[in-house]
Amino acid sequence: MEYAEFEVEYKRLSELIMSGRSDQIQPADITRLRALASQIDDEDDREDALLEVSGTEYVLAQGPDDEPPSEIVRQARAVYAEADRNDGTAAERLARAEAGMRELERIAQAGDPDERRAIGSLEHTLMMLIGALRNEAR
Repeated sequence: MEYAEFEVEYKRLSELIMSGRSDQIQPADITRLRALASQIDDEDDREDALLEVSGTEYVLAQGPDDEPPSEIVRQARAVYAEADRNDGTAAERLARAEAGMRELERIAQAGDPDERRAIGSLEHTLMMLIGALRNEAR
């Protein structure tokens, strides 16, 4: 199995989380995501995917946030959504993801510790994408 097949399901769940609809994610969704990750042929891609599953589980374990996200976090989420778009060549996607990472770093500088932590989660996920795209662009 290719990483791209896993990525489709991973992005679906990520979008639910990012849009505040993580309550729609069932334990079976995570089980399926982990099973997909473990079926990836390339060992490096498989390890990356399993880390992404762990990150998703961590985010879900934090539970719903009672407060709406701050303006800084909303900006960071919008930047992440643009950087994570799945259209274009691998090189175009890589350039977009790298630009998004730089913008997230800039936004995080203005944030308080909680906002920087939230942005750090986005940066971590984006770094995983960048790593996968760098492998694909080779």
